[in-house]
Amino acid sequence: MKIFPINRLYSLAFFLLVPLVCSQQASQSSSKDNDSKNNGAPVENSAPVSTSEKTEEGKSNQTATGVLPKNWPWRGICFQSENSDESDIAYLAGIGVNFVRIQMKPSIRAKREKRDPKQCFYAELDWAEKMLDACKKHGLTSVLAFNHLVLDPESEVDDKSSEFWSQKKYADSTYSMVAIIASRFKNRGDELSAYEVIGEPAIQKKGGPEVPPGLEMFFRNVLTTIRKYDTGRWFLLTPGPWGKPTNYNGFRPFNIKDDKLIYGAHMYLPDGFIKQGLKGKEKGSKYPGVFKGEKWDKKMIENKFSALRKFEKDHGYLIYIGEFQATRWSPGADDWAKDVLQTIDSFGWSWSMFAYEAGTEAWDPFYDVADRSKSPKEWTIKYVGPTTPLWKYMITEYAKNKKQ
Repeated sequence: MKIFPINRLYSLAFFLLVPLVCSQQASQSSSKDNDSKNNGAPVENSAPVSTSEKTEEGKSNQTATGVLPKNWPWRGICFQSENSDESDIAYLAGIGVNFVRIQMKPSIRAKREKRDPKQCFYAELDWAEKMLDACKKHGLTSVLAFNHLVLDPESEVDDKSSEFWSQKKYADSTYSMVAIIASRFKNRGDELSAYEVIGEPAIQKKGGPEVPPGLEMFFRNVLTTIRKYDTGRWFLLTPGPWGKPTNYNGFRPFNIKDDKLIYGAHMYLPDGFIKQGLKGKEKGSKYPGVFKGEKWDKKMIENKFSALRKFEKDHGYLIYIGEFQATRWSPGADDWAKDVLQTIDSFGWSWSMFAYEAGTEAWDPFYDVADRSKSPKEWTIKYVGPTTPLWKYMITEYAKNKKQ
């Protein structure tokens, strides 16, 4: 493994900690103001009850505060800086999108632009600021998703590496960056509803993915950092590994008390179908179809969400599916996406499709199969734009937001 120079790591940490100290000082006066507004009382910590039906205790059909995030349930799409700007927000609002997941990716920008990763961290924040301005103008809300926690693209360590979870310096650097983010955006309006830090927690090993050790404590520390600056926004949580909905089988909520928690998942099942054609995975698997002995159709998709559905009923948290998509050359990809979406909607959950102008053509709904007369194993994709069958269907789904 390539060893990341230790002096360079501490240089990055120093860079991030200096703004943190400054932001802490700058926030003291606003913290005092917030304390006076709350009559000096701390923010109440309690888990919400179900928004869909009564819990076993017979509590009422509302969150602990009785207030839902703006535009809930969210029907939106994931969004990143590589190809997107304010004009895209205007277009999305025009077709009825009510929510965007703003994905901040400083290490990807640094690799793409061959720029200093520290500069790219702030460049991503500047871009997010513009997107939030556009969301405010057009009535959308958003989550700021920060999932690229090691800034330098030359490092072989990221949050999927065991080193990230075993060495304190990486967590400390993350908390510093989270503090900078929360301090910067704390005064935004309801165009910003929530924060996300690590949407697919996992340590990737040859024998298969593992849940990162100390994940609960990591989330708790991230939220504690956010609450130093921002007490009004929601925070997203998910069990590992990889944020699969099936991870909720037997899962109990993290021991994190806060009245603005949302639990979620990413839907990329079955893996052999969804990710075919990537990293050497064989093409040609069809949906509906049989994968690893399981018959996959809409009923199976509902089954794979059942553990999350039970978690919702038992514990009453709001549920958000942050990503779903199949590689655009997968036979039956559009039918799979429709079945997933209809299932999510039937539960009243929020969702965001992956991803608008994704930067990776395999996931972009503006791409479609170039020549369906060939064998599915030979399918490639081409840019079609907003006239693909999948995107036309998505427009009908987003239009439902206009009727609310």
